[in-house]
Amino acid sequence: MTTTMVTKLQLQFKKGEGAHNVKVANFSYVNEAASDEDIKAVGDALGKLYAYPLVGVVRNNAIALAA
Repeated sequence: MTTTMVTKLQLQFKKGEGAHNVKVANFSYVNEAASDEDIKAVGDALGKLYAYPLVGVVRNNAIALAA
């Protein structure tokens, strides 16, 4: 049995040239019941508020695995 403990939203922005020039913005306390499509829509909307171009929206789930 598994239980989702924490869900976070991560936005990734292209800050410059090269593979390591990525700016990341993390948002905690995302409702774990939110669908992937809803999280993507919110990420896209928030990404428009930043100066850098949005290159990725990531959902991070911390899941507890029962022993």
